[in-house]
Amino acid sequence: MTTSTTTTATATSGGSSGGDETSGGPGVVLVDGQNPVIAGDAPDPGVLRVVGEGGAATYYLSHTVHNGGDFPLYTSSDLLQWAPAASGLLQRTSAPGSSIDVNGHHLCSRWAPEIAELGPGSYMLSFTAQRYASAQSPCPAYNEDSGVYLAWSSSPTGPFALAEKPWEPLPAGAQISNCPIRESLPRSLDVASKDCQGTYCHHIIRLDSTVFRDPASGRWWLAYAWYTNSPPKVQWEQEHFGELVNLVELDPADPFAVICDLGVPQIPVADPHDQATLARLGASCEGCDQMLSFTRGRQGEEMTRFGFSWGVVEAPSLFRRGDYVYLLLSGSAWDSAYYHVYWVAAPTVEGLSQDNPERLVGRFLIPSDGQAFGHGAPVLGPDGEHWYYVHHRLTHGPCKDSGVCARDVWVSPIDFIDRDDGLGAVHIAPRWPAKDPSFQVAVPAG
Repeated sequence: MTTSTTTTATATSGGSSGGDETSGGPGVVLVDGQNPVIAGDAPDPGVLRVVGEGGAATYYLSHTVHNGGDFPLYTSSDLLQWAPAASGLLQRTSAPGSSIDVNGHHLCSRWAPEIAELGPGSYMLSFTAQRYASAQSPCPAYNEDSGVYLAWSSSPTGPFALAEKPWEPLPAGAQISNCPIRESLPRSLDVASKDCQGTYCHHIIRLDSTVFRDPASGRWWLAYAWYTNSPPKVQWEQEHFGELVNLVELDPADPFAVICDLGVPQIPVADPHDQATLARLGASCEGCDQMLSFTRGRQGEEMTRFGFSWGVVEAPSLFRRGDYVYLLLSGSAWDSAYYHVYWVAAPTVEGLSQDNPERLVGRFLIPSDGQAFGHGAPVLGPDGEHWYYVHHRLTHGPCKDSGVCARDVWVSPIDFIDRDDGLGAVHIAPRWPAKDPSFQVAVPAG
């Protein structure tokens, strides 16, 4: 478990972090913070905001541990200072480098935990892992053979996957035992196994899950990343080789399950070889063409496999603000100096489809000065008005030169701007976080 830094927070009565909506307001003060907010190696943070009976928000954060034990838990009341909890989300232990046993399911490569609130006293943990039928010591190397797994708790602090629920953690999409078409729907596999299993590749849920309920419609969605076959088997895979992102609708009566219907909405939202979106991102602001790629690796090289270009889009996260639902995504290899965050937006989840030319797109966190940013979670701030993105930062030089690729946790305000297109302040402003690690959080006065 990493330890949190000591952050000096000073209440101010004004100021701005560079966007249209960070000027405070009645009953709100701006509090100064300094990144990182959690030091050490704490990649892929997921954050949940829970409002208590008195109206105050508490934030719950966890992050990737690889093969280093349980998912840790941090709490905060202001996004600035984070306190580590005494126990993790699963409340199980494992030997260093080994699988962790959760109800007889042996998990390696434990990545990207996210907690979703399903209702009062009901929480879902989703995470990425390689799952095995027997203990693994040491854990095998990752081979694009992971899945997404789900577990329940009555508290955001856990424990998740209770002993009295021995079927947990569940493969995503799998709690549909009465569904005769399970094998024809998006799902994760029971045990670690690579490639597309002879079905549509986007039907094998691999990693980086997020569960989202659209407050405008009440519909539940699962966003996830998936891989093509490796090596690619058909021409489409050759031209779209790598890691992509889809959405699938979940059963509103049971958000652990994909809707049992061959017509269930499935939305392709991100493809690293989508040249139209790449061009729009580069033209979305002055300087937005800098450090823009979906296909660069740790050494700055163009990634290829089996003679074909290989690209990455991953780490989807969703939120709604007003008339638009926003999807944040990370592109290029995680250990690349080009790793970045971009956004797409539309009035509906279906409108986020990469085939929709009317969806809005733009860059958000742009790498610079040898620092890259990605994989996080958007959260509403303590004042209930402003949005923030909690994410990780990679200092690329040590990673490139010696393989030291620790990623610490940063907070970046999400500022909304008007681009004079008649839509109002609905576009997310681009940021170069490396230029200034300071930020501000709007909190209720008093």
